[in-house]
Formats: sequence, structure tokens, C-alpha cells
Amino acid sequence: MAFFALLSVPSQAQQSDDAVWRDLMEQWAEQHEDDNINDDLIELLQDCLDNPINLNDTASDRILMLPFLSDFQRLAIKAYIAQYGQMVALDELQFLNGFDTTVLRLLHAFATVEPVDNKDMSLGEMLHRGHSNLRFGTKTVIPRSRGYNEDIYAGDPYRLYFRYYFKYADRIAFQFSGDKDAGEALRFGAFDINGRTLRQYGLDYYGYHVMFNNFGRLRRLLLGKYNLQFGQGATLWSGSAPWMASNMPLRRYAQGIRPAGAFCEYGYLRGAAATVSLLPSYLSDALNLTVFYSNTNRDATLATSADTSSDADDFFQSLYQSGYHRTDNELKKKGMLTEHLVGCNIGFDRRHLQVGATAVATLFEQPIIPADYVYNTFAFSGKRNFNGGIDVTYRFRRLLLFGEASLALNDRARALHSTFGWLPIAAVGGMQMHFDANNMLSLAARHVSPTYHNFHANISGAGSSAQNSQGISLFFSGRLPFYINFQAFVDAYRYPWMRYRIYSPSWGSDAKLTISKEIARGTLLELLFRQRLTQRNSDGQLYYVEDCTRQQLQLSLDFKPTTVWRLLSRVVATRFDCDDHDSQFGFAMMQQAEWHGTLYGKPLSAAVRLTLFDVSGYDARIYAYENDLMYESAVPMLNGRGVRSFMVLRTDITDNIALAFKYAFALYPENETIGTGYDRISGPVRHELKLQMRLKF
Repeated sequence: MAFFALLSVPSQAQQSDDAVWRDLMEQWAEQHEDDNINDDLIELLQDCLDNPINLNDTASDRILMLPFLSDFQRLAIKAYIAQYGQMVALDELQFLNGFDTTVLRLLHAFATVEPVDNKDMSLGEMLHRGHSNLRFGTKTVIPRSRGYNEDIYAGDPYRLYFRYYFKYADRIAFQFSGDKDAGEALRFGAFDINGRTLRQYGLDYYGYHVMFNNFGRLRRLLLGKYNLQFGQGATLWSGSAPWMASNMPLRRYAQGIRPAGAFCEYGYLRGAAATVSLLPSYLSDALNLTVFYSNTNRDATLATSADTSSDADDFFQSLYQSGYHRTDNELKKKGMLTEHLVGCNIGFDRRHLQVGATAVATLFEQPIIPADYVYNTFAFSGKRNFNGGIDVTYRFRRLLLFGEASLALNDRARALHSTFGWLPIAAVGGMQMHFDANNMLSLAARHVSPTYHNFHANISGAGSSAQNSQGISLFFSGRLPFYINFQAFVDAYRYPWMRYRIYSPSWGSDAKLTISKEIARGTLLELLFRQRLTQRNSDGQLYYVEDCTRQQLQLSLDFKPTTVWRLLSRVVATRFDCDDHDSQFGFAMMQQAEWHGTLYGKPLSAAVRLTLFDVSGYDARIYAYENDLMYESAVPMLNGRGVRSFMVLRTDITDNIALAFKYAFALYPENETIGTGYDRISGPVRHELKLQMRLKF
């Protein structure tokens, strides 16, 4: 596990933060095999690093942001504070059962223990004592791609962004941010796209929210752009899920109302949400009610006259979720479909029992009617949808049981049920068992009907769409003799109906095994093996699927020779086999060096990596996370034969001003071009530059 690499992280805060960030993002990239990490996820993790969670504040729910802590560990922390008072140092937890070196290292990066001041304070005092943070940056790629050379992209090849954030403790927060992706234009005022008038004020996207916490019986109030997370994600879960769902206990830890990411341009809600305690605090805070309303203009693809004999302006075929608005075609989809969402959640949390009920209604101002493809037989069609669900969690000593069941109601689901017999339901359930401090077993099962429709659900293991999925997951974490850490994850699943590029019911499995050991102080050796079994359409027969197997073997050595140096060596090999295709192979070898020290009394850090790779085909591709700047991510896909390298520098100019810079290049000596589509560039070399500044006041 990437988490176990933290055993070799030194105590300096900056170096620890860099290591934690890299390891967690790399873990996400390996799990999802995607070169785009969700902006909301990046900001969630960054918030934990920038504002460590105060474990002494047992009234706050921010501790739920730490997915590596189990329910039993959270209860142990609360019980310890209740018995002995507020902690003075995090290392006090080493005396509690279940808090080993790994967990303590993680807590040192994400958490703190500070005195909790329960003194009532006026809003003016909070605003006076709060602190502000302004960060802005830019990014570009050299040489320019086809989209700029052929005037396809409307804007310049620079990404521009800023984020202003004000916060006082965990009581008040305000955010205002803006973002323009490379290729998007800076515009002021109205402009015309194919007869449609759009308005833009500078950047392409702005994010904003105001949040208040714990003002009497008002637990949380959020105005602006936000996310909602309840239960296990079957009824309502917008925004990112825990970033390592397949490598940590399989239960979801819902946070209720959460701010949306500063730069996340899709999937968020916009409006107001509030959580209030239904009982006075002197009686109990066990019963809470959350109400919310959202009015969001979502990007959508308009049907064309070739798709229907009716008026083409009457409906949309699909939602567009990339967030890019660079070309006329992409701008045509911007903010086209208005979505209204309203609902509530009532939650009961008392000792070992948690029960919640969620109801949410979704209304689109114009209908969605998907394209007439066979795999869209069970897709949502219409303007209205309702989802209602109940979730339960029960703890008994070392055993934890959890589950959620949800129902979808709409005209399309009723018609499909009468024709095919599938109930429009989603259900997930599981258990967690802690045998001792070092050995834990987690099991989860899911069933999501093909007729279940939900635009804001996120069920672990169900794929990108909460529909048409059945499966069972098993996760075990333990310690072998000689202090060898062992983790295993297995997910077996099937899809009862066809999917995109799979024109038949299909099945698959995903297995991952990680063994790691600290062979010396500051030296960690890790071996990872992963195997995926999937099915996909055969090229020769439309309704025949072929079996495919992808295997990956990875060996890493993490070495810290001194307090300021850290070295990472890694070798990765992949193999992809399909019934009707030749095998593909991939190999990559990388060496990274990091230095974290001071220059003229100010923190300075540098990281350099060189990667050599030889990958014979796309299906054998390799993902490798790279160190990056805050609110940025880089998970390059290694395909073909070449070299990739990067350098990252960070320094504090003053106590209030910090600078960060990244340069990366990729060389493909056998290629005449790099990339595809409008992002294709001429030549065998691609350069990338990023610059960022942070102001604190």
C-alpha cells in the first residue's frame, strides 16, 4: 500500500506533506487508471493538509475526512478525551489499542491537537481573527497543439486560475475562485455561438460559497456551490468519494453538507443547504435534519434534427461533464439544461446506532431522451426523477454492520419495470471486523438494477454510473511475521445488461495484493501485484464479447538516507491479453530524488524524476503520479517508447509569500506527433510549465 510508504517520511512538516500528497494521489491513479484526478478530491485532500483536523474538537465532524480512521478508532479518541481530558500531543494515541505507527504517521500529517475554546464569540470577532489565503497560477504546454494552430480553440494555450479562501477555525469559511482552462477564451460581456447568446465575465468558471458551522442549533449552513453526501452513496452523494475506496475499509463515511471544489466544473449543486438539530443541545444532538435546494445550469448535448423527427430544441440527449469550453461545439453545450433539486435528510446518531432517511426530487426544465442505441435501453428518459433511501450503521464491539437501500421513481422506471420486471432499486451492505489492532476484514455487496436512475449517486465499485451493476468486494489488512504488512483487495462483479462498447451482459474481477516491509529505519520495500479480468466487444462480431486480462507487477524502494534527502526507485511491468488480439506489454523504470531543507532561513524543497518506458500498446499503458503544485494534478499515461522527466521547486520568499514552479518534458524519439485529436502536437518532444504563488494574510 502507498500508505505504508509514510513509515519512511521524516518529521519535517513540508517533507511529510509532500510525501503524503504524492502517495495518496498515486494510490488514486492506480485504483482508477485515469490521468485526470477530480478537482474536488484534490481540494479535499489539500484542505486536510492546509488546515489539520483538531482531534480535541469532538463536536466537529471534520474527522470524517480521514478515511484511514475506522469507527472504532474514532470512538476510542472520543472516549480517551472524555476520560482524561483534551490531548496535549498526538503521540498519546500510541497507548490506545489500534493506533500503530502507520496511523500515527498519517495523523501527524493530517491532524493536530490544540485546546478547544468553547467561549462564545461574536461574528465580528470571528471575522477579525480569521485568516485569508490567496493562490493564483498558470500552466501551458509547448509546442502548441493542433487546436491552436488551426484556430479551433477559441482561447490561448494558458490555464489561469485563482482561489481566495477565508476561514476562522471550523466556524466560518468563505471561498471565491476562478478558472480558465487552456484553450478557453477570456471574454467580457455577451457573445454569440451559433445563434445563441452567452455571457461571460472574464474567466470561464467561478466557484463560491459561504459556510457557517455550530451556531446554536444550526449545525451547518452553506450558501453557494456545495456537495451532499449521505449513507453509502446509493441515494445522494455528489462530489468525490473517499480517495482510496478500494484499499481502505469499504464503508463510506458521509459528511452531509460539504463545500464544492474551487475548480470542479461539474457534478456540484448550487443554492442553499442547512443542517439543524431537532432537539436542544442540553437534551441531545442525536437527531438532525438537513434540507437543501439547488438550481444548477448543467452542460448538456442538444439533440439534432437527425436524431428525431420532432423539433430539435425540445430535448437533450446526454449530460456533458468534461468542463471544457474551448470550441464552438463545446460552448454550445454550456449551461444548456437547468436542473432543480430539492430534498431532505433526517439522521439519528446515538451510541452504537446510526439511522438516516434521504429523499430527493430532481426536475429538468427540458427532457433528456438518450440516443436510440441498444445499450441505452434502460437509460433515464424524461424530466422528473425521485430517489428515496434508508441507511443504517450498527456497531457491536469489534463488529460493524452497514447498509443502504434506495428506490427510484419516474415514468421511465415504471414502464421498464412493467416490461422487464426489474425493480428500480439500489442496495449496498457490508461488515467490518477488527480482530485486533493489526488485522481487519471488510466485506461489501451491492446490487444496482438496470432500471435504477440517479444523477447524484456514487456507489463504491459500481463504476461511473450508479446503474446496472452487481458485485461483492473483500478487503483484508493484516500483519505477517517479521513485521511484514499485508493487504489484499478483491472485487467480483457483473453487469446484467449491455454497456457502452460491451453489447452483452458481462462480468469481471479486480484483485490487488500489496506486501511491504520497513527493512531498515527510513527504508521501505513494497511489492504490488494487480490483476483485472474484463470483457469487451470483439472486433469481428458485434454481439460477442471477448475475455481480457490485465496484470501489473510493481516493485518500489523508498529510501531516506538523511533528514533532508529522500530517494524513490520503482520498476513497473504490465501485460494485457485478449482472446482475439495479440498480447501487449509495458515496462517502466523510474528514479526520483527529493530534497527538503532551507535557504537563507526559508523552507526550500526540490523534486526530480527520470522515467524510461517501453509500452507496446494502449491496453498495457502505465499510470505514474507525479509531484505537482497545489490544486494541480499530473498522472501521465505512459504509452509507446520514450523518456519522461520533471522538476518541482517550492520556496517561501517571506512568511506570507510562497512560490512554486514545475517543468516537465516527454520525449518520444520514434514519434512524429504526440497526442490525439485537437491536442495533437507536431514533433517528438512535449514541454509543460507551471507557476504558482500563494499569499497569506
